[in-house]
Amino acid sequence: TKFYRGIFYKAQMEADCIIMSLIYVERLIKRTGGKLRPRAENWRSLMFSCMILSSKVWDDLSMWNADFSQSCPPGVSFPLQRINELELAVLNALSFQVKVPASEYAKYYFLLRSMLIKSGLGGEDLNALDPLDVMGARRLQQVSSQFENLSLGSKPNAVSKRSQSLSITAMKAKQPTKAKLGLEQVVKM
Repeated sequence: TKFYRGIFYKAQMEADCIIMSLIYVERLIKRTGGKLRPRAENWRSLMFSCMILSSKVWDDLSMWNADFSQSCPPGVSFPLQRINELELAVLNALSFQVKVPASEYAKYYFLLRSMLIKSGLGGEDLNALDPLDVMGARRLQQVSSQFENLSLGSKPNAVSKRSQSLSITAMKAKQPTKAKLGLEQVVKM
């Protein structure tokens, strides 16, 4: 939890990113038929890449990948190139399907909330949280739809225009061509 919490606060993510990153992790598990799931050797890569994706989809002012590389807690390092590889692998594994419908978000939100309350871990902070309202649900759906439409409606190189640090064409120009890696190889199953 220190890993996740440290990145969450250092990257100044919105609280909604917690739920969205969980949704993306579960989607990856389903899309890979369970071949990719959090394990001792890959859980940080998996969580970190899903946190970055959720921040970019949800947060109004998300950081660039170069900035995310500086948000890791002491003892954990994700260089810029690794972050770029993870992000691209996750997007490809999800077929750029990053839209989170309000109904799916609400399902996870209320499930997590009830689990925290039942376990006694909710505390006063949980009671202070505002539940997802209609405007919040619409905003969630609109933001994720815009990102998905941008990703699906553009050429592969257009993804690099979203963030300077995700310059796929610049990376290709500097490096010899390599065989494409699947998400499983990138997160070192």
